[in-house]
Amino acid sequence: MSETLLSALVMAGGLLGRMLPFMILGVIAAEFINALGFVNKLSFLARPITRFSHLKQECGVSFLMAFGSGVAAYAMLAKYHEDGLISKKEMFLAAMINSFPGVLLHWRSMLPVVIPLLGTIGLVYFLIFVLIGLVKTALLMIVSRILLPVTPEPELTAESKPRPPLKEAFKQSLKTSWRILRRMVLITVPTMLLISILIKAGVFNGLTTYLSGISAYLPIPASGLSIIAAMFGHSIAAYTVASNLLAAGEIAAKGIILSLIIGSVFSSTIYMFRDVLPYYVGVFGPKAGMQITLLSSAIRAGVAIIFVVILAIFWQ
Repeated sequence: MSETLLSALVMAGGLLGRMLPFMILGVIAAEFINALGFVNKLSFLARPITRFSHLKQECGVSFLMAFGSGVAAYAMLAKYHEDGLISKKEMFLAAMINSFPGVLLHWRSMLPVVIPLLGTIGLVYFLIFVLIGLVKTALLMIVSRILLPVTPEPELTAESKPRPPLKEAFKQSLKTSWRILRRMVLITVPTMLLISILIKAGVFNGLTTYLSGISAYLPIPASGLSIIAAMFGHSIAAYTVASNLLAAGEIAAKGIILSLIIGSVFSSTIYMFRDVLPYYVGVFGPKAGMQITLLSSAIRAGVAIIFVVILAIFWQ
């Protein structure tokens, strides 16, 4: 038991070391941008998205931040909601829409691996992976447009107060960020420790075994089951297994792509609880973080399943 707890502490420490700096950056950046009056100047880059979705310009700034750090972008949204600049509904919708930059940025880790191993099939899978994320985002933008009232364009008037010097603006952002940062840390640290203990106790391995049993009822060849099983370990393992099966002539392109998509849906269940939930809860709070995590994951899984059905029926 002591070894499990010790290894969980080491794991939690490593995860927190990678996550907390970006959470802190996001909150301070939100306050710094507001203090300098840069929201109007930056938000125009994402205006087509915010205008269509009826989201406020602050959500556009967080969307741009998501291309650099998803955690920082979510922390910005939490801070804007804390300050009363956006509603809870806007925060939920913007947080789920903000996931798309992260999908695009997967090229850095996916393409250097999947193309050498699977060639054109790997490229097709990556494009489908991005398309699933794009469809999810488009659906959320439509829902946002329906649920939210039209956001008026900001008036282009002169500044009501002079812009503070950079040093003063930074000091102000540190001061105003303290309250939400304190709450985030107090929630994130115990949550991450709990998740790490569950991982080391083998809870997620048991869930993996349970989900693997469902794979026998899927529209893929028997050899594709090994790809799905490998996906629970790591996506690179799944690509490697798929490459070997392809080289041996045991599976065709359609079977590989369907197996990878289905494997990503199943493994995302583990990924959601193990990796996504801790920082969502830390950023948005226990209730909102859990709701955003489950809703966003369910929508993506639903879109992916639709893709599987379409490909299974129409790809001959």
